[in-house]
Amino acid sequence: MIFDVDESIRKRAKTPHELSMVNLVACHLIAAPASIVLDIGFMGFLVPLLLSLSVIAFIWFRSGVETSNGEWFVAAHWRLSANRTRILLVGYAISALILGMAMLATSGNSKGDIMMVAITRVAVVPTLLTVMICFVLESGSIYQAGRGDVPESIVKRMPPPDDLPVLQETVGQNPAN
Repeated sequence: MIFDVDESIRKRAKTPHELSMVNLVACHLIAAPASIVLDIGFMGFLVPLLLSLSVIAFIWFRSGVETSNGEWFVAAHWRLSANRTRILLVGYAISALILGMAMLATSGNSKGDIMMVAITRVAVVPTLLTVMICFVLESGSIYQAGRGDVPESIVKRMPPPDDLPVLQETVGQNPAN
């Protein structure tokens, strides 16, 4: 639904999506490859992960704060961004599961180090895929926030205030019809 909201409110609604994009770029597309190139070892996976989890925790915290006492349109976009971080967390969980199984399988094996290197490269694939998915979703959400749009799923979970004018119910339909 597209709402008639002020430009300053639209700008504030972009903030959670921009923060999420910074998280994706800084932690996954810059810090993680840099730590691999610098050959930091296992800490090369943990540092970007911990930074990313910190940003995700902040997004969730801010989402709760905005939902309880903020502008509805801004709160809806914080909630949308918080919901999207779950996709990234699923990627982390799948990667952690693959790494954990690899550690169990290679423990006590004389060729465990070589196998761990190979399996580690495979284990990052779910995280990379979810990063790309989140990148596309969040960039689309920045556009949505800029035009005053809130997805139907969020509108159903968080009904807008009655005094907020709706410009367009859904794409291609005029509320006057």
